[in-house]
Amino acid sequence: MSRRAPDGPARGRLRRRGGAAARRLLVAAALIAASCARPSSEQSGGAAGAIAALTENEIALAPGGIPARSSGEPPASTAPRAGAAGDAQAARAAGDAQAARAAGDAQAARAAGDAQAARAAGDAQVARAAGDAQVARAAGDAQVARALQRSPLRALRLTGKPTDGRFEAILAFGAGVEAAAPREVRVKLAPAQKKAPLAFRRPVAFYRLARALGAHVVPAATARRIGIGELAALIGREPNGRKLLRRLAVMNDGTVDALVLAPAPGPPGPRWVSSRRRSVRFDDAPELDVWARWARSRSPARGERASILRDYLEVLALDYLAGNGLRKEIVIDVSAGALSLEANASAFPLHVKAHELDRQLDRLVEAARFPRALRDALARFGPAQAAAALRPGGIEDELVPPRALVELEERRQALLSLIEAKIADRGEDAVLSL
Repeated sequence: MSRRAPDGPARGRLRRRGGAAARRLLVAAALIAASCARPSSEQSGGAAGAIAALTENEIALAPGGIPARSSGEPPASTAPRAGAAGDAQAARAAGDAQAARAAGDAQAARAAGDAQAARAAGDAQVARAAGDAQVARAAGDAQVARALQRSPLRALRLTGKPTDGRFEAILAFGAGVEAAAPREVRVKLAPAQKKAPLAFRRPVAFYRLARALGAHVVPAATARRIGIGELAALIGREPNGRKLLRRLAVMNDGTVDALVLAPAPGPPGPRWVSSRRRSVRFDDAPELDVWARWARSRSPARGERASILRDYLEVLALDYLAGNGLRKEIVIDVSAGALSLEANASAFPLHVKAHELDRQLDRLVEAARFPRALRDALARFGPAQAAAALRPGGIEDELVPPRALVELEERRQALLSLIEAKIADRGEDAVLSL
């Protein structure tokens, strides 16, 4: 069992006690020398025994000294020696006590160093575990995105206005996998139209930003190419289906780019089919004021739900980083106690007006607490990581223009500086407590 290193005052007390013990040993040596100088008739066994007992007691009291012998051990030799030999013995005893005391201090220091190293190793282990969890979650999100991109399309049903061109699609997840029956899941699908052939890129970029930062509030989003013939067969029976087909942006190879969006964050499960989900306006919903009050509190507020508060701060951070000042709505999953961002077409606009981000930035400035995982992810998410997430194939596969990456880096640095300033003012544990 490791020993805790003594602090400064305690260590000084140990030195003083050790010095007193050494002085007592010298006194005992002087008594021995005096007894040796007396005539042999005066050298009684009682006197020698008393001196020997005094010496043993002093050694036993010395910190780090030789422990007192147990009752089963033979008594130590008490035969007196010449004066010079006694002085030498006393000096050696004092030196041994000092060396033992120094060894004890060194042992305590090593124990303290071992404890500090163990604590640092424990912190590193926790950090690695958190990093592994984030990597695993990112891998799971990427797997869901690939399934949205490659799973066979079974059916389409037009939702909303016909001019919007939005569908509810049924995908066969797991089709083609051995020993696994395909599972039908309902997702959202929006083919690219001539009026905005690249509009699908912004929601995909927003999702990849969220995935790179380990955020939990954005459903998986990806783009897939669907043959115009397949689309025609699936939506041919829909009213105004032919008019809709004529609005689609058909590529030279006869395919249409389509945005595929999962109905909720995370893998397929209860959240994808939850009936207790409702949308609220992002500008004047009373829930926003409640969440902002929670965020301003330096300690958990009454009625606070930590999961909702974390998601709320992720929403603010993601919209700010993506220059999305036109957020209209946010989805509340009551059963899961979580938030979801499903309409992200306004992310990464070509021109960002500063006043449009005031709402997100003001709420971030007022926040007193932040998720530790968000701060750590922001610190790791540099320009290289942003380029890998948002321009994975270079200019041929870019989701945002180069200027958007520059602005993203500027806002990342600003948000990270804001959090670090709060940490410098109140301490890391107080600020990163979510």
